[in-house]
Amino acid sequence: MLEVLGQVLFDPQARILDLGCGTGRTVRHFLGRLGSAGRVTAVDFSLRMLEILRGSVRDPRLTCVQADVGNLPESLEGFDLVILFDLLPHLERPREILIDLSRRLLPGGQMVLAHDVGREELNRVHCEQGGAVRADRLPGDDLLVAWIQDAGLEVEDLQATPSTYLLRGRKSPRPLR
Repeated sequence: MLEVLGQVLFDPQARILDLGCGTGRTVRHFLGRLGSAGRVTAVDFSLRMLEILRGSVRDPRLTCVQADVGNLPESLEGFDLVILFDLLPHLERPREILIDLSRRLLPGGQMVLAHDVGREELNRVHCEQGGAVRADRLPGDDLLVAWIQDAGLEVEDLQATPSTYLLRGRKSPRPLR
């Protein structure tokens, strides 16, 4: 995880939206890199995951929100960084969700899709695991890049290795006219 997330650069005072945060692996990473005015809003569908997170991380810079990523509260906006770590294959309407998430970014903000395994390994594990995740796949680069661009973001970085995946898009610093 640190290998891929360590490449994501942001201001120490950033406002970060961490989607599908689970028990907080990524939350801890980001809080460790933020300054005193930085903030992490951790979102997960599972109340139990958020309870575990709240019980293990007591930090005034952290806000936990129980929500479905496909139906976020309108109040979640104004972020410098939106991170989807190990989440994208599990979304039912990924293109539409990415478009919605880009609206929640501040001008100049970035959206990061990241995995701590490569695409082939991720897709193989999901297939072998079966059940609810059997059909969850990380799409090809062309489709992911198109979705990021459809969301109005410029692709700044794409790294697809056997051991990690990182796609980073940035919102224009100025509104397009």
